[in-house]
Amino acid sequence: MGAGCTALVVAVIARKLELTRAEKHVHNFMMDTQLTKRLKNAAANVLRETWLIYKNTRLVKRVNPSKVRAHQRKFLLAIYSLRKVKMDQRKLMDNANTITDMAKTQNSVYEMVSDMNARQELFDERLASLEERLAAIHEQLEALPEAVARSCGAYVLQQPQPPASSQSYPPGSMPECAVLGGPQQQPLPPQPQQPPLQPRHTHLHPDDAASLSSRPSWSTVNLSGGGGAGTGRMGVLQPPMVARSGSTEN
Repeated sequence: MGAGCTALVVAVIARKLELTRAEKHVHNFMMDTQLTKRLKNAAANVLRETWLIYKNTRLVKRVNPSKVRAHQRKFLLAIYSLRKVKMDQRKLMDNANTITDMAKTQNSVYEMVSDMNARQELFDERLASLEERLAAIHEQLEALPEAVARSCGAYVLQQPQPPASSQSYPPGSMPECAVLGGPQQQPLPPQPQQPPLQPRHTHLHPDDAASLSSRPSWSTVNLSGGGGAGTGRMGVLQPPMVARSGSTEN
């Protein structure tokens, strides 16, 4: 009976002495601050004792063994205190991760994963929509040549056709292209006849007009003709020698 009562009293007192969540966070923060200060002091003590050992062994003319051993003991104590502070920090970090904190951390991770899944689904939907649009554009590009061909054919059919040739041919004189069904050529329009070239003559003297009928012509026909009586070397027409009136030359 006494053992049971003692256990109940201890449980009640422990329950009353237990800190709340906020108090635990405050306590952990204060302990972390104190351990950080102790860690800095331990590290400073290690550096100080190292410097004193070096000073009493290398920078003095006469080494004092008692001082050296005292500084060595302090150096070892500083190292032990530094290790103890680091161990206390690890224990504090382990105690800070309680079941409540783990649950809160799990909830935060679950929310982050859910958000990432929602974003991934939205990204997949947008990607599928983009693929459908690209497929539609590809189909339209493939159908574009046929549509252009149909449009060109309709445009050609809408253009007015030229009237067919109503030229009649006498029996037996139809051209071969018309008989075979080939393309008929339009007859060329008649060309106007040029008037015949009149002979031109250049008079060498005013008295030569009397003998115009008996002179050869200097027309282009005579110039382009072959060499004759009036042509000299290289087929060039030479002017005839006509006796002038009042001249003594034969």
